[in-house]
Amino acid sequence: MNSPLISVITTTFNSGAKIAATVASVLSQKKELYEFLVIDGGSTDGTLEHLCAQGSALRWFSEPDEGIYDAMNKGIRLTSGEFLYFLGAGDRLLPGVLEAVAAEIRKLPGQAQTSRPTFLYGNVDLSDCNRPYDGRFNRFKLLRRNICHQAIFYQRSVFDRLGFYNTKYRSLADWEFNIRCFNDESIRKRYIPLRIADYEGGGKSITAPDPAFYADFPLIPSLTQIEFLLYDPRAEQGRNLALSLDEAVWRLYEAGYHIPFRWKVTLLKQNWSAKRLCLVVCSICGFSFARFKQILAFLERENAPPSR
Repeated sequence: MNSPLISVITTTFNSGAKIAATVASVLSQKKELYEFLVIDGGSTDGTLEHLCAQGSALRWFSEPDEGIYDAMNKGIRLTSGEFLYFLGAGDRLLPGVLEAVAAEIRKLPGQAQTSRPTFLYGNVDLSDCNRPYDGRFNRFKLLRRNICHQAIFYQRSVFDRLGFYNTKYRSLADWEFNIRCFNDESIRKRYIPLRIADYEGGGKSITAPDPAFYADFPLIPSLTQIEFLLYDPRAEQGRNLALSLDEAVWRLYEAGYHIPFRWKVTLLKQNWSAKRLCLVVCSICGFSFARFKQILAFLERENAPPSR
């Protein structure tokens, strides 16, 4: 029996009635394209009864696990599809999308055992706003926000090369894995402008802290806060934020990161201060942060009022 093109893996734990829409969205896809595996963490709320009612249309098993990424790693081991796709309980594949993705997979060059592993991704529809998330990514954008895993199809050879999800990260292991993917030049990253799924949102990655992740990636909080402040410039007003926009940008510059032009423009639109103008000019000229501080100190001395 030939392996399916796509393995759809859903992890659940006490998902309740919302699992029904997720399952229905998968079973409506073209049958010969996929296998469907549900990995349950030992639900006690009726989830298993719904899965039993599907008969042979899907495979499932239920046992205690060490968290969502432990369950996802089990799914990788227990499936055989060429591409792996993780759909959360409560999320829904859009109609006919696996057929559209299969057509994109067939366009990939050199789909042989010796070809480059492929990280294929599109967009999701966010349930809380009428827009897709979030277009094409590069390594710097990925340090500011993650690609929704409901938008990604990983070729199995990606996991063969990099290993599985690191379960020390309790809620952001998929973000860490995606960073590894984008840092590996041997992995082909291919964006397809397709809406893959309706994403429910509010999952563990949003609601549960992951101190181990932020300890290993200490700049990410500054980067994500800059994005937040740029998206809503009023956010600094009346909110108890850890960093101001100024402080976040200075910290980024000090660490040696490129500052996108849009961020510089936003800073200057808010306030044409000498400090901000100096930073913009120095970063455009490629000066180090130490050199920027020297120039800024010189300007401040020149503009200081004369002493009596």
